[in-house]
Amino acid sequence: MLKSEILNDWFVGRHISGFADENTSRCRSMRPAAVLFLALALASAANYLLASWLGFSRTASGYIGIYRRVGPENGSQVFCAGSSLLVAALSWSKVSEALGQGIETWSVAGSSPEIWEVWQQQRPFSNTTIIGVSVYDLNEMHVAPERANVVPLSRTINDLRASHAGSAVSHRILTQYAFMYLRFLFPTAGTGEKVLIGLRGKVAQQLGREASLVKHGDVVVEPRPPLLSAGESTASFSDWSPGRLLRRIAALRADVSGEVFNGPKRRAFQRILLRAQRQGRVIVVVLPVSRAYSKAFLDESSKTAFDREIHEAMAMAPEAMLVRLDRVPGISENGNFFDLVHMNSFGRRVATRAFLMQLTHGGSQRRLDATSIASISSGK
Repeated sequence: MLKSEILNDWFVGRHISGFADENTSRCRSMRPAAVLFLALALASAANYLLASWLGFSRTASGYIGIYRRVGPENGSQVFCAGSSLLVAALSWSKVSEALGQGIETWSVAGSSPEIWEVWQQQRPFSNTTIIGVSVYDLNEMHVAPERANVVPLSRTINDLRASHAGSAVSHRILTQYAFMYLRFLFPTAGTGEKVLIGLRGKVAQQLGREASLVKHGDVVVEPRPPLLSAGESTASFSDWSPGRLLRRIAALRADVSGEVFNGPKRRAFQRILLRAQRQGRVIVVVLPVSRAYSKAFLDESSKTAFDREIHEAMAMAPEAMLVRLDRVPGISENGNFFDLVHMNSFGRRVATRAFLMQLTHGGSQRRLDATSIASISSGK
């Protein structure tokens, strides 16, 4: 009996001891995962607190921008497709009066043709379309912060494939979609510049220096929606100090590095033109940028590529009116711009006068003869 009890104790003890060792080993293997989960949860919570403190808001599902309009609300409306450069370039109340129609659009920071196309789909019955483009808007390397929230991923992938866009363009655009999903956990992901601006604003608020911050900011202030208008400003970046101008050029260089004019924007611009031509009258406005921007970012090859894109697009819609505000004498002088690309009140008066004059006397422009198209397409 004693021997049997001893054997039973030995086997039971060994079994229990083995079971305990197995549990201990399992707990040890799960410990790194638990620590990682806890760190992720704490980091996410801290990021949400930072976003809340800075006033970040989550983009709602179906968001396409802030609706804006001007002029009569009855009757058919003019659809305006363009970025803040177009809004700042013209006095829209005068344009509405000249056309005898209301004008409507949406606004998104840094918008471009892929986003305008989504807006256009909301207005299938507009009988007049105004499209404003510039060398800044059509640069494929410049991507709107809200692009991934507005433009479907499937359309983006199709356009990247069809246009044979380079890896730099594809990476910059597709990264936005990755950040869009990452923001479910970290709402400030991919918004480093926005976070820095927010922190600077908070510090200025604590120090009572808000007025100084506004004075030295580079933000175009638009009236409260839904009014379609640009705020009155006689400020000019020609008054900036050399250091401030260099800092702004350096910041912008990261956004538009490499002038690329063949990608999703080009395809969306052409689709907008074709759809607008089927709906009625089309007015394409080529907007100027400042002389300082051209000097810093444009060379002859990029200017030729931009002009080629404009002419190829217009060849697809020969009945459209082409208004080259970028060729108005003196329009690109730095004194006409609030910053490197947005016009101030002085530039807006010049551009509006030229636009209305051509709107009244220009009619349909058919200036794309075979010789000019061939010379531009060949780049010679």
